[in-house]
Amino acid sequence: MANEKTERGVTVDLNRTSLYWGLLTIFVLAVLFSSYIFN
Repeated sequence: MANEKTERGVTVDLNRTSLYWGLLTIFVLAVLFSSYIFN
C-alpha cells in the first residue's frame, strides 16, 4: 500500500510540474509572438 501511495504522489508531482512548464512555455511563446506581431 505504501508503495502505491508513493507512486501516485510522484505521478501527481510530475503532472503538476509538466503542467506548470507547459503554461510557462505557452506564456513565453505568446509574449514573443505578440511582440513579433506588434513590432
